[in-house]
Amino acid sequence: MEKKSFLKGYFLIFMAGVFWGLGGYFVTRMSNMGVSSLMAAFPGHFLALLPLLIYLVVKKGISGLKFRRRVIL
Repeated sequence: MEKKSFLKGYFLIFMAGVFWGLGGYFVTRMSNMGVSSLMAAFPGHFLALLPLLIYLVVKKGISGLKFRRRVIL
């Protein structure tokens, strides 16, 4: 069982590197088209938000999106 968890960790690290590299490629392409750096960064952050929201709702329900006001401050 430990070997499966070990390999899963390496796979997740590999996938993070692949997506990080693809992000740089797309930002470079967008910059060459004249897009500002702010507009080039927005899609990456927005597209990362969607899977995180889905994950939270599936794992913890709608209560996973709630937090205390004290946490914000």
